[in-house]
Amino acid sequence: MTHKLGDMIDQGQGKAPADLVLKGGRLFDLTTGALREGDIAICGDRIVGTLESYSGLKEIDISGRIVVPGFIDTHLHIESSLVTPHEFDRCVLPRGVTTAICDPHEIANVLGAPGIRYFLDCAVQTIMDIRVQLSSCVPATHLETAGARLDIEDLLPFRDHPQVIGLAEFMNFPGVLARDPACMAKLEAFQGGHIDGHAPLLRGLGLNGYLSAGIRTEHESTTAEEALEKMSKGMHVLVREGSVSRDLDALIPIITERNSPFLALCTDDRNPLDIYEHGHLDYMIRHAIAKGVEPLAIYRAASISAARAFGLRDRGLVAPGWRADLVVLDSLEECNAKMVFSAGRRVTDDLFATRAVTALVGTDSVRAPKVEASSFTVRKNSSRTPVIGIIPGKIITERRDLDLAIDNGEKQVDLTRDILKI
Repeated sequence: MTHKLGDMIDQGQGKAPADLVLKGGRLFDLTTGALREGDIAICGDRIVGTLESYSGLKEIDISGRIVVPGFIDTHLHIESSLVTPHEFDRCVLPRGVTTAICDPHEIANVLGAPGIRYFLDCAVQTIMDIRVQLSSCVPATHLETAGARLDIEDLLPFRDHPQVIGLAEFMNFPGVLARDPACMAKLEAFQGGHIDGHAPLLRGLGLNGYLSAGIRTEHESTTAEEALEKMSKGMHVLVREGSVSRDLDALIPIITERNSPFLALCTDDRNPLDIYEHGHLDYMIRHAIAKGVEPLAIYRAASISAARAFGLRDRGLVAPGWRADLVVLDSLEECNAKMVFSAGRRVTDDLFATRAVTALVGTDSVRAPKVEASSFTVRKNSSRTPVIGIIPGKIITERRDLDLAIDNGEKQVDLTRDILKI
């Protein structure tokens, strides 16, 4: 149904019945932190009335429940969640994630531009709003062996697509600081638009130089001190809690009402089992509140602050004139979605059934050589060996130089120290 602006104005001022009214609940006012009573009137995909009494062509009783804005995941790679965008839509939208800002980096690493085209084709069919950041580093560095290479000429045809926000995480921060020509070409093409960052542990003068390239957001802070420096230098910090990279607990101290306008949430990424057993952004909200974070701070980070960071000016509040992305909860603390509305549509199995099918790509892309025990042979005379040190729950690693036994000229694993070949 197409709605004219005049219809929205009339329904908002009660001159005509609203298309849909949520009655009897309270909304969480992210401007003041108050829980406010009143109906929520919706015309098409837009909220047209709050804090008043409305009649509607359709009415839903939400007595005793609380309405918050839909959640925005500000950085993820949907393919790293091991499902297609359509299946991801079906898995996380019912949990309240109404917008996902995706970098299709992994599929682009394998397929190049056709992988990005596939994501964009999916993004215009899903019920949730999937926005795409164009993969900036394919391959991530010159040391990586990838299935494709994306130069600026490959990205420009996608720049004006309606689902594209800007340039995705610029992982090659040494290349930025060294003014590598390929990096410079991409950064220059997106000046004035959104450029997402990726600079783990970068501090001081190096961070200043990196930010001077016009980079505005980043999800790689693993300590409160790092996050506060980046925030103090104008960067919007994306607090990450995925299946591998778990930074939420370390960043709990910075998630305050004062800081919340400069924070957002992301998963980067969660696998299907974690989504099923624990949740997605809803898990982050529950966990943060249980750890003492003020509900106002975490719900702002999950919605309005995220929207503003990425220039999505139509969403993030439960207020007249804003996109009707809504989550109906039993309580702020439990963050258990009882109903979800995406652009004014109640999320149901029937709604998912209306999506068009997007043709798959890359089904013949796995061509791995046969791996045998001899593939892992390491022949060296010196026992001193560089070992990757895993930090549990972190994406960053340590270099450790350790001594390993040598047998017949081949370095051996050491199970007692959990040193294995990969």
